[in-house]
Amino acid sequence: MRILELNNYSLTKSFLENLIPHEVEMFDYSGLHIITRTRYCPQEHKEYEYIIGISPYQKAINNHNEYEDNSGSIPDAWICGGNFNLLFEFKIRGVLDEAQISAHKRLLKNCKKVIRLRWIDIINSLKEVNKNADSTERFLVEQFLLVTNNFKSKRKSSGMPKQIISHINKDKEPHFVITGSQKVKPYIVEYVCDGKKTIINNNLSGIQEARRWIAKYINQNKETLPIPNDGMNTVISDYCVAPGRAEKKNQWNQWRLGAFL
Repeated sequence: MRILELNNYSLTKSFLENLIPHEVEMFDYSGLHIITRTRYCPQEHKEYEYIIGISPYQKAINNHNEYEDNSGSIPDAWICGGNFNLLFEFKIRGVLDEAQISAHKRLLKNCKKVIRLRWIDIINSLKEVNKNADSTERFLVEQFLLVTNNFKSKRKSSGMPKQIISHINKDKEPHFVITGSQKVKPYIVEYVCDGKKTIINNNLSGIQEARRWIAKYINQNKETLPIPNDGMNTVISDYCVAPGRAEKKNQWNQWRLGAFL
């Protein structure tokens, strides 16, 4: 991004034309602007908005789905023009984080699509751009291309999303109580509404299994339960109780239905 900023963005148009040739056909390159590590788009919403994700490997990590929370994620870079905004997310290891991409979608008003690319696409575009670069730009591009040889580890990227999105006391709202511990099994799930507790399962092996069971229970009874239904984004509250543990150590949790279905 710093290289693309040089000489009043002299390489940016050619770089994008080589990287995403079909999408750029209608781009207006007036007022080009590049900014890094900023959460919100630095310009107003535009007609053409895309998320461009770049990683060594394309295959998604199956156990990190788009409904896990990554709402605090900050895009790596933005390139904006007269009628377009491009949000960039880069991974130098592994694959794209689908929960992170899903969170990024909410930062754009008119997101046309997510474009998933590999570093080889960046490399090829830079090599093409470098044919018409000046000596300084050419040197910097060549140095960067040397570094990209290291972008190949299949290790999962850091900062993986958590399934729990908050820890707020929801005692006055419909919620679930999960009671149990490694020493005290099986785990029990109670449904609490208007102060009334009802045991709905008393034979579960752990907290994660309990949440998966709760997710299925809500999905099957969503028409009758007084829980605001937002599809896979429906927010569920549970209160985890370990028998014999001090009450202050018991934990409230909120999570999205899709994270466990």
